[in-house]
Amino acid sequence: MTESQPFFPIKQIEGDPFEKFPPSLLSKMTTIALRNLQEIEHPSPLKRGKDTVKRLLKRPGDASIQDPLFWPAGLLLLGLVETGNPVAQNSARTYLQRHLHAGGAHPRLLHVDDALAMGAGLRLYQKEEERIGALEQQSPQEASRRSAISSLLHEGERFADILRKLPADAEGSLIYNPASGGDDIFADGCGMVSFFFSLLAACKGQDRSSYLSFAASQLTAFLQHGMDKRSGLPYHGYSLKKGAKQGIPGWSRAAGWLLMGYTEYLIACKSIKGRQSLPDEKLFLPYFQLLQSILNCQREDGALSWILCSSEGAVDTSGLSMLCYAIGRAEGEGLLAECPTILPQQIFSLRHSLLPCIREDGLVTGSLSACEDFAVHRQIYGSFPWGQGAALAAISLASKEESHHVREGK
Repeated sequence: MTESQPFFPIKQIEGDPFEKFPPSLLSKMTTIALRNLQEIEHPSPLKRGKDTVKRLLKRPGDASIQDPLFWPAGLLLLGLVETGNPVAQNSARTYLQRHLHAGGAHPRLLHVDDALAMGAGLRLYQKEEERIGALEQQSPQEASRRSAISSLLHEGERFADILRKLPADAEGSLIYNPASGGDDIFADGCGMVSFFFSLLAACKGQDRSSYLSFAASQLTAFLQHGMDKRSGLPYHGYSLKKGAKQGIPGWSRAAGWLLMGYTEYLIACKSIKGRQSLPDEKLFLPYFQLLQSILNCQREDGALSWILCSSEGAVDTSGLSMLCYAIGRAEGEGLLAECPTILPQQIFSLRHSLLPCIREDGLVTGSLSACEDFAVHRQIYGSFPWGQGAALAAISLASKEESHHVREGK
């Protein structure tokens, strides 16, 4: 077997393939994600040079060079947090805290996308609270670790204050790129912002209703203005000024962003208001309609194409992984129990379709390159940080093996 070969056979694994995922392979995926994060933090001279040339040619550059909290880093951070590996989680926390305050005392926010990185920090806070709550006795080292992670909640509140002051359209949805002079709302921004605000609401013991309401406002507006009525799938975005839906309906990564934020919103509602409140939640039924519309696009091999409604298009591993992550969160928090029409085998086959894209060295392949604008998707597939991070997050959620939780000092 050579290094470039996939780890898994083509034949489907019975049951949930993520639950049986080899811990050693997950560890290799984690190592690559850590390396990807270091490369974002310290880009090579060659990468900086290429970025400079692109900008001189007035082509989109690599925003991660100017903003180390941009969405590729956010997905890597989320993946590292979800592993449960203390070393990986500590690396994610220290990275986040270094760049939150780069150049000043107040949290730095350069793009709406930075909400994803802060959301990953809040997931770490959640997981730490759960872990500490299960301990019978807390050591001095545990107390120190908890103190460091608890600061992320305070940072999240300050971050929320900054986000809510960013330029918005006439209905209060945060504009993705206000420097352009337009009012374009992207599924990316809606998903990341609602993901962050929903997690902040769930983490707060009090004064959380305003955070949840803000998340709901972003989602409600997108469902009203950014959906394709025939397919039930999201466009990449919309503009109230233009009165137009924009981009390709059913782009898998756009659906991934939207479903990640939407899932986290309903999880927060369930946590705060109780399961019995969900049927009365106005966003409850549309969520399952969206989820069913996505799963209706599954191909015979269980996969989803980069354009969801395409039965023969290429598979974008990053979009597929983001959808697997959102569905995994919904399943883990009991949301899927509210929708009996979604069958376990659908989810298992979706997860299995991701496995051939994971090499034996832990590298995730088959991710689509970054989108340059509405409907500008250069068909370049390969190994990118967003695919590595999203796949790591999705698989870590469902993996029930504990041996990959490498303890410090061992």
